[in-house]
Amino acid sequence: MIPPFILAMMSLNRVERFGERKMFYLAPRVIVMRDEDDLSPESLVRLVNEGSIVPRCTVEEMRIWLDESRSKCEHWRTDGIEVTTAFSDDYPDSLKEIRNHPFFLYYKGDIAPLSQTNVAIVGTRKPTDAGSKQAKAIARHLVTREVGIVSGLALGCDTAGHEGALDGGGYTCAVLAHGLDIVTPAANRSLAERILEGGGALVSEHPSGVPPTRRYYVMRNRIQSALSTHVIVIETTLNGGTMHTARFADEQDRSLGVLEFPEDQSEDDFRIAVTEITSNLGGYPLGSLDDVTEFVIGMSEEE
Repeated sequence: MIPPFILAMMSLNRVERFGERKMFYLAPRVIVMRDEDDLSPESLVRLVNEGSIVPRCTVEEMRIWLDESRSKCEHWRTDGIEVTTAFSDDYPDSLKEIRNHPFFLYYKGDIAPLSQTNVAIVGTRKPTDAGSKQAKAIARHLVTREVGIVSGLALGCDTAGHEGALDGGGYTCAVLAHGLDIVTPAANRSLAERILEGGGALVSEHPSGVPPTRRYYVMRNRIQSALSTHVIVIETTLNGGTMHTARFADEQDRSLGVLEFPEDQSEDDFRIAVTEITSNLGGYPLGSLDDVTEFVIGMSEEE
């Protein structure tokens, strides 16, 4: 059964100019209505039209929207997609902590482990061989310590992080910048399947049918860091999308670390980014697996 609260909020979201901000404003009142068993089309329309001279919607429109919302949720479930809200029990607490968390969160798989210790492993789509190997080794090592891995399913460092977690038999979650009816890049469709088969999750703030855009990729990065207790940058340039995640980590008060490679194993652009992260974003330099363990496990125990 689809929770009536979710159906009501999805239907209210159909009202013209009722966006995310309005959803957050109305949700507490809708919860009271739900608890009083009063989520009828008539009561929802009264709520919508409060203070408006011209009615914003009719009872018949609300009935249609409720039916369509139920139909959508049922269809999504046939594809393994669930939807939760920032006012629902299964919505990750860590995501609620950030200023601009999404009202709706769509997911496939198991999101319960996102309430535990998770590390975002992020970096360039074109890492060095050393960077790719380190990302995979770090993820494989951390999952043996019951730490989950969060990343974005992109090629390069993201892929290595997810694969390392799976190789270690651990939990990993991929945050996508589009609806969960597709997987991008197409080359990682089989990896997405492995993540779900391994007990992990795919999550997005976008419903099915929403295609990826550059803006959505930037927005996705704030969710990657928010779902994590720690963020580890493998390799990136100053202009790389990974720097958005690093800045979000700093803004969200997440512990931020960055790998430091020997000079003969790193490119100049990557070394410049390391300096930016350690000097201006308070990132911890990490030169070994022992450093990573202390950064993640040691800091978690102190907290």
